Amino acid sequence: MVRINLLPAEILEKRRFERQIRYVLLGGALVLVVLAGAYSLLMLQVNAKRGELQDRQQLEAELRSQAEAFAVFEQKESELIARQEAANAALAGRVNWGRLANEISLVLPAEVWLTGLQCSEIDGLTLSAIAVDSRDDVPDVGHKAVAKTLVRLADLEQITSVWLNTSAKAPFLDQPAIQFEISTGVTKPGSEEAQESSVPAPPESAQ
Repeated sequence: MVRINLLPAEILEKRRFERQIRYVLLGGALVLVVLAGAYSLLMLQVNAKRGELQDRQQLEAELRSQAEAFAVFEQKESELIARQEAANAALAGRVNWGRLANEISLVLPAEVWLTGLQCSEIDGLTLSAIAVDSRDDVPDVGHKAVAKTLVRLADLEQITSVWLNTSAKAPFLDQPAIQFEISTGVTKPGSEEAQESSVPAPPESAQ
């Protein structure tokens, strides 16, 4: 049996064209869907990268802020160290009179006490002192306490050139005593200057 299509050729062509158009439109829609999906995926990746970039920028800003804070701290620390060194240098160039006076008090013989102390970095020390002079010592020990004081002062690190200026027997508060005066030089702490040997001068008078 033979099928015969009695439709005009124009209508057949039109239907064929309509079918092709549907395929084209369907293919275009599929392409648009694919493109939209790809675009959405790309946008998600871009947003993710953008968020990561913002996080890194924020972290960089925080690190930069911390670095600036540390830089200020280091600068302050450097200034503090410089001031400390300057203070140490200034103190190193001065005689610690309190320490020296304490050392002198520790080495004085028990029978000797100070009545005066003059201090000068240029002129050194001038010590006025009194030593007990017992009436009952036989033979008379004389100025032994004075000599002991000279030797002990000479052993101190900051004292040099110990000299006996005067030494005389004279009563003190109606008690027999020896009144004497000693002068010394002083050196600064840490100085490499060697201590000079103390050679006491003979007393001006002895009674």
